[in-house]
Amino acid sequence: MEKEKDIAKESVAAEKQDVAQENAEQQEVVVLKEISDAVLDTDLKDFAVLDDYLQIHEEGRKYKTLLTPKFKERKKWVAPNPNEIRTHIPGVVGEIMVKKRDAVKKGEKLLIYEAMKMKNVVTAPFDGVIKRIAVKEGEKLPKGALLIVMGNNLKSK
Repeated sequence: MEKEKDIAKESVAAEKQDVAQENAEQQEVVVLKEISDAVLDTDLKDFAVLDDYLQIHEEGRKYKTLLTPKFKERKKWVAPNPNEIRTHIPGVVGEIMVKKRDAVKKGEKLLIYEAMKMKNVVTAPFDGVIKRIAVKEGEKLPKGALLIVMGNNLKSK
């Protein structure tokens, strides 16, 4: 009988402890929510030191986020310019078939680009005018190098 009373007392004490812990967690969430509201209501320039690593979410929780040096120094993505014709793989410029200010039609041959022991014919992606030729015949180029800049203006020749 005495064992049963001890077990009952322990279970009541455990329940009280659980309730107290729940209340403490709720109070912590409320305090964090108040802190996040205070930070969000103020001018964030006052918190410039925190900008690199602090994010405050709706729930009021704080998460520390550290950016790696690799991420900070990464090459940023830039939307490709449709007027620029670039290399897709390393290679050598073979023959250039157009000159600056030439009017070209879509599909017309612009130059031959030799890569991986193959001769690739580079054609005009749209009707336009050659604004700039950025390479010379025989020039070795890396991936992503600029070959030709085209414009949409067909009037000038």
